Amino acid sequence: FQSIGIPFFFPRGFILSTESAVPGAYQQSCMDLDERSFVLKTSGDTITVYQGTNSAGGMAGRTGVAVWNSGILLTRLLDNLCQANPSIFNNKTILELGCGTALSSIAAAKLGASSVIATDANPEVLQLAQRNIERNNVPEVAKTAALQWGLMDASEYDSAADILIGSDLTYNSGSWRALAETMSTVLKPNGVVIYLSLGHAGFNVGGEMGGFLSVVGNMGLQLLTKDSMEWKDIVGSSRSIEDLISSMITPEEKQEIDANGGVRVVFLGKKKYARKG
Repeated sequence: FQSIGIPFFFPRGFILSTESAVPGAYQQSCMDLDERSFVLKTSGDTITVYQGTNSAGGMAGRTGVAVWNSGILLTRLLDNLCQANPSIFNNKTILELGCGTALSSIAAAKLGASSVIATDANPEVLQLAQRNIERNNVPEVAKTAALQWGLMDASEYDSAADILIGSDLTYNSGSWRALAETMSTVLKPNGVVIYLSLGHAGFNVGGEMGGFLSVVGNMGLQLLTKDSMEWKDIVGSSRSIEDLISSMITPEEKQEIDANGGVRVVFLGKKKYARKG
């Protein structure tokens, strides 16, 4: 998965752009571009997405209108998993939480998913996501949907997703319970959550992810291990999280990521309860 047609801000043509804090949010250097294009290694497809950063005032409250490094890495991860197992998304319904520009949802559609639901709670973001879905010629596979996190709204998509994807959703601890409820509700009994989070300057991802994982267990979810059937179906029996991450980033990118809070990838599944009697 590589980027084309954009100025790079790291040595050797890095795809991940530099980041700085701005009032109410963070800003990354490529967010000023009206559009960004990426190539999937598995299929050779080019994905071009519009960004809405320049359409109205600032990033505060509008973080979903731009491509973030975490979304790029999630898309790389999907591409990487599909390279190892080309049928991984076949006949699967993929649901993305906090879809933003819909980059990862479009990638899932291009990589063979039978149905993709790109969800967000922000109407402006959903309009942008729909434009990008249409621009990339996948409206027959992918659709947008409004989804506010929490049990009540998520029940509309009860057990809808074979694979649930998301990135950079756990930065606000106040939303952890509602996010975990949503994940547990929309996921099928044997489904898998693929979640990635990146740190930011002065904001380490380890504590954030640890806190979130302490909540998901109370919502019927569990961290998948290499021994689980779901892990083997999605990741493969011999691959570790460290292997996946190292295959997605260059040493230079790793250095930059580590200096800004790190990256975490987790795979979650529903808890299995033994029947009594």
